[in-house]
Amino acid sequence: MTSNANPDAFLALLTLGLITDAQHDAVLAHPEVPSLPPLPGSAHALAWMRVRGLVTQVQQDAALDAVESATPADPRADDAADIAIDADDLVELAEQGITHEAIEALHKDGLIDTATRDEALPETPVTGSVPASLPVTLAWLVTDELLDKASFEATRAQVAAEPAFAMAAERARIMNEAQALIDADAKLMNTWKSNAQRTRRSGALKLLLTLLVVGGGIGWYAFTPAGVPACDAASTRKTLDRLMFRVAMDTRMHTLDPEKRASIRTPTIGTLHEVGYRKTDRLRGCTAVITQGDDKDEMAYTIGPVTPKGDEMIVRGADPTIVRARFGHLDASGKPRYNAEPIGREAMEAAFRAGARWLNARSVPAYPRMRPRNRSSMVDTDPARSREIAEIEVTGPCRALEDGAGQACPLVIEYNDLLLGAMGGGDDGATSLALTGEFGFVQEGGNWRVDGDFAKTFTRTLLEARLRRMGVTDAAMPQ
Repeated sequence: MTSNANPDAFLALLTLGLITDAQHDAVLAHPEVPSLPPLPGSAHALAWMRVRGLVTQVQQDAALDAVESATPADPRADDAADIAIDADDLVELAEQGITHEAIEALHKDGLIDTATRDEALPETPVTGSVPASLPVTLAWLVTDELLDKASFEATRAQVAAEPAFAMAAERARIMNEAQALIDADAKLMNTWKSNAQRTRRSGALKLLLTLLVVGGGIGWYAFTPAGVPACDAASTRKTLDRLMFRVAMDTRMHTLDPEKRASIRTPTIGTLHEVGYRKTDRLRGCTAVITQGDDKDEMAYTIGPVTPKGDEMIVRGADPTIVRARFGHLDASGKPRYNAEPIGREAMEAAFRAGARWLNARSVPAYPRMRPRNRSSMVDTDPARSREIAEIEVTGPCRALEDGAGQACPLVIEYNDLLLGAMGGGDDGATSLALTGEFGFVQEGGNWRVDGDFAKTFTRTLLEARLRRMGVTDAAMPQ
């Protein structure tokens, strides 16, 4: 079905400056356009373009920045911003399989009524970047309050009482998986509310660890000993004490809440322990316990040369999980036992980063526009660790996939999560998460790339890491 309103929706994007003439021409030439259903608005048009790869997140953000910074001020800037934000939300839904197709299928199966369908269609994208998911869509309808819980429970009871036949089994599966997702969402929100009520001193310690390791930067302090010092050497302890002072000062400088700022004290470091020493890189991985008042937490750091052949050493804050993965699997000569063979470390990392870039270009929601405003002035930052994916480490041998077409490698990924950082309500930007999982790689034309399950595996490991960070350890997550 073709709608005369659809060309107007795309033309509005061009008029507002959110897409270029070339991108608009690509829309008109796209074979899918004549068969599109009527689009609820320009946000749906922009989301469809994003899903179909006709415009990227980066291009959208650049276009909106240009509109918002125009001189003289563009009176349509607010309209453009609203459309871009709504499109981001729609793209996020599309990446989860929450689409018109899923809504219509739920209605056809009798799991939602006509009123719910009609209310939900304008809130969902017309096309998904993954297959339509009925359980995820049904759970979303409940958690976003488009479908009230009482109606959902009534339908679930009705489905459970149906005689056993093929359609009933499928309806029961959809309802049960949706219920599991609803329960997980409730558990997550309850834990988040509980965590928000922690003591201010505990919050202050988390702020210090964030600045030391995450939030787009790591703390470091350079010094010049004789050789690479031990994790618990006197020079290391002295350097760590100086680093803690600098981190505490920087955190106070960038904390606006007077009460929270007053609660920030310079922490102490103890229980210094070596995880391993990579002789070729002259790099030592260490863990320690950081204490502030009655609050304790684990931290990690590395010690190594500023330049490969230099004598000046540097202490860098690090993620404990990454340090254990990077330094805990070394052979007697101090070399990594696992090198992603037969792929190779460099090829594996290049393939993983390329897959993640593709995934994020299609699915990143509105929060990436929330860039950290405060950059540390007391503690240096490392651009490499500021990347969304800061580190990738192999934790075991790769294995051949069952079909023999590729390899599956166990990895730990240090991921700077802007969404969790934004939920924390601070100015430090991202929250560092350690994603653990087995990722598949296939060879194509002599080059390695991630396999077809990468998006699903990456999304699942990210969700699991977010739940762990927020204290949820027993939430049900359907496969």
